[in-house]
This record gives sequence, C-alpha cells and structure tokens, in this order.
Amino acid sequence: MTAHIDLRHLRYFLAVAEEHSFRGAAERLHISQPPLSRQIRQLEEELGVDLLERGKTGARLTPAGNAFLPAARKTLEQAELAIKAAQSAGGCSGGHFVIGYTPTFDRSAIPDVFDRFRKRFPAWRLSVKSRHSNGLIRDIRNGAMDAAFVGWPVRAEGVTLEVLREEPVVAALPSASKAARKRRVALSDLNGERMFRFEREWNPLLFDRWEARFEQAGFVPDNAPTPPDHHILLGLIAAGRGFSLIPASLQSTRRTGVVFRPLLEGAELSIGMALAYPERRPSPALEGFMQLVRAEMKKPGRAA
Repeated sequence: MTAHIDLRHLRYFLAVAEEHSFRGAAERLHISQPPLSRQIRQLEEELGVDLLERGKTGARLTPAGNAFLPAARKTLEQAELAIKAAQSAGGCSGGHFVIGYTPTFDRSAIPDVFDRFRKRFPAWRLSVKSRHSNGLIRDIRNGAMDAAFVGWPVRAEGVTLEVLREEPVVAALPSASKAARKRRVALSDLNGERMFRFEREWNPLLFDRWEARFEQAGFVPDNAPTPPDHHILLGLIAAGRGFSLIPASLQSTRRTGVVFRPLLEGAELSIGMALAYPERRPSPALEGFMQLVRAEMKKPGRAA
C-alpha cells in the first residue's frame, strides 16, 4: 500500500530531527507545537513505524527514523530543484517585481505577503511603492508596475480588479472639537467645518461618489487638501486644523489630540481595497503573488 506523504511531513520531520526538539523545530518553522506534533504523528501512522522517541529532554531518532532521514532530506532537496526548474522554465528565473499600495489605508490593512513572496521567488528583486490609486492603475496599464493594492471603487480600464475588503468610514476629529464629545457623529454635525479631503485626481470615481452623497445630505464642508501621508494628516488634526473622513483601519494609528468617532453615513461612504493587476495572462511570479494574497485574505478575521 502506498503511503500518503507530502513535503510538509518531510519538512517537519527534518526540523525535529535536526533540532532534537519539538519546541526548537516549532520555533524554526514559525508554528505552534500541536500542529507540528500532529503532522509527525500522521507521518508515522502512514509509514507504520515510530520515527522519533519523545522525552522530557527532547526528541531523538529511532532506528527507523535514522534510516528514513537521509532519504527524506534528499527528497526535499530534489523537490526544491524541481520547483526552481519549473519556475525558470515558466519565466520565473528572475527579474524586478514591483508592487504598489495606496496610502489611503494603513499598512497593517494590506496583506503582509512580501516576505513569503521573497522566499518563494528568491531570484526576483521586490520593490514596494506608495502612490494614490489613479497613479497605481496608470502604472500597471503602462507596464511600470506588476500589481497594486488600490482604493475601490476606482476607474480601471485595461486592468483587472479583485476586491479584497471594504471598510466603513469614520471621522478623525480634534479631541477639543465639539463633535468629539459625541459617541457617534453625522455629516450634519460637521457641516461648515474644515475637512481634509483627498484630491479628485487621486481617485475620481470615489471622489464623485462622495460628492453626490454630500449633496444629498446637504453637507458643505470647508475643503482643504489632504497631505499624502496620514501621519502628517493626523498631526494637522491634532493641532485643531480640521477633521477628516478615513477608512476604519486607520484608527490603529493612534495620535494624541485625535479621536475617532463612528460616522452615521460611514457605511454609505465605505472604501474598499482591491488588488489590481494587468488583464493579460499573469506571469508565474504574479500568479504566485496573487495566490499568497488570496490565501492571506481567507484567514479568519482578515477580510472585512
């Protein structure tokens, strides 16, 4: 009978064998001990033999484990060679991979897959650039960028969009302002106040959607241009220079003198995040990046 063994079983076994410890192997693999123990137990059950002796001082190989170790190591080495050969034949032999992101969102809201991409495609040089959504879409269309995390909705002719998350808008207010005394604010509470608002050229579609909702609510703010960096924006708000409507995720950036309040119309003015990439068939490197992003967004509590 053929045993059902995958590469993960072999990697986990090799880590324990080399570390002589389940704890050391778990730290090396960046996982907790219970799933590591389960994978090793599954491997032993598939083989029908004990590979490791567990003890208070660590783990050591059984005679079966000693016999299995060289072949397991060689199998992993051969698998790595096969992966590199496939990537090279598929156009992944190396190059410059450029990813963009909009500063509309805090970096913590952007799927953190960059280190995993570097490990998966070590021959590629990865650059990460920040621009506003309209410029990112233009860079992708012109071939200057491989993919980008952009605000949504956004005009994206010639570019494919995958919406990853959507966030309500909250009000970032000076802590000394009258509106900050409320637990929840409405646009009418902010009428006539100075509002830092993103430029229309950054994302015309989103700007116009907001403008239509403002008109519907009779909301007429005293518009001021938003600085491109949200840390500078929060500094201006803390100084009492005005307020801003921001994605809820930006609340993680704490600043003395600034309070965040839910907005009654926050869901109607929601901002989405989308992964943008060329319409043409993606390269193996781009396809790999997209797979990492999709897997990250499926994690419990990750997508909003």
